[in-house]
Amino acid sequence: MNRRHALCLPAGLVLGSLLCFAAGGCTHTPTEAEAIKKSLEVNGRPETSVVKFSGNVTVDGQPPAIERRNPLYVIAYDPKHPPKGRQMPFMTRCDKNGHFEFNTYSTGDGLAAGSYIVLFAWPKSDGDGLKNLYNDPDVNGKKEEFTINLEERGKTDCQFNLSVSAEAAKSPGPKALTHIET
Repeated sequence: MNRRHALCLPAGLVLGSLLCFAAGGCTHTPTEAEAIKKSLEVNGRPETSVVKFSGNVTVDGQPPAIERRNPLYVIAYDPKHPPKGRQMPFMTRCDKNGHFEFNTYSTGDGLAAGSYIVLFAWPKSDGDGLKNLYNDPDVNGKKEEFTINLEERGKTDCQFNLSVSAEAAKSPGPKALTHIET
C-alpha cells in the first residue's frame, strides 16, 4: 500500500463513522422515570404512587442465617387484590442481616399505599425454614403484628421477630406460599 492510500484509510473510517452517526440521528438514553413510564404503558398498568416499606427480620431473636441459595422472603399480601393464577404477591429478600426493603419502580421506593398482610417464606431443600408458621395469609391476617397499613409516610422501621425453635412444623394452609418463583 502506498503512502497516499495509507492516509486515506483512517480518514475514510472517521468520515464513514460520522456519516453513520448522522444517519442514525441523535440517540437519547431514557431517564429512569421515562423508562418506568414506558414500561407501564407497554404493560397496560397505571402509575401508582408508592410509600416506603422496610425493616428487619430476626428468627428466634437473631439475624437469620441466610445462604445465597436459600433467601428469606418478606411478602406483602394484599387481601383486597389477592394474586391470581401463577401471579405472585409483592415480595423482597432479606439481606444477611435480616434487613428488607420493598421496590416498585426503583430500589427502596416501597409499595403502593394500602393494607397488607406480611408473610414470610424461607424455602429450603427440606421445606420451609420457618416451618410453615408465617406463610399463610389466613393465619397471619389474624395477628395484629403482621397487618401493615402503609400511609403517606410509609414505614421504614418495621421489626419482625419470628419464633420457630419451640414450634413444631405444621402443614401449609390452602393459601400458604410454599413455592416462590423468581
